[in-house]
Amino acid sequence: MKKTLKQREIDSLDHKILAELQKNARITNAEIGRRVGLSAPAVGDRIIKLEQHGYIEGYRTVLNMEKVGLTIQALISFKAENMKHKEMLKMVEAIPEVAEWYAVTGSYCMMVKVIVATSRQLESVIAKLGQHGDTSTSLILSGSSSSKMVAINK
Repeated sequence: MKKTLKQREIDSLDHKILAELQKNARITNAEIGRRVGLSAPAVGDRIIKLEQHGYIEGYRTVLNMEKVGLTIQALISFKAENMKHKEMLKMVEAIPEVAEWYAVTGSYCMMVKVIVATSRQLESVIAKLGQHGDTSTSLILSGSSSSKMVAINK
């Protein structure tokens, strides 16, 4: 496959930098440099290139949902009726309580993760989705962190 300007191979140093950023996105370039054997400016240049080439899509803050009062999390399986895929996505993305969604295979066409403060709010989201198809809801009792570091292998 011919390389375009947007494509860039990443090397073992880039992998190490990405691993450090996954552990702590607020780490300084100087500290990354100490850990991977580069100068801070070299790390900065590599991070900019990783961002420009799409390897890094962004940075975010992970909230403690319980401390901010959002104590109920649920997965809603959703099967739309008489609705095109783009319409379904637009409708789901317009629901502020939807934290994540996934188009899936199987008997349902979408999995929606909802985070709310009250069961009444959850009921409202289920009702909104239910106007457009079938739903099945599972409350999340526990789970792994959404900020879990993933292995990046070459």
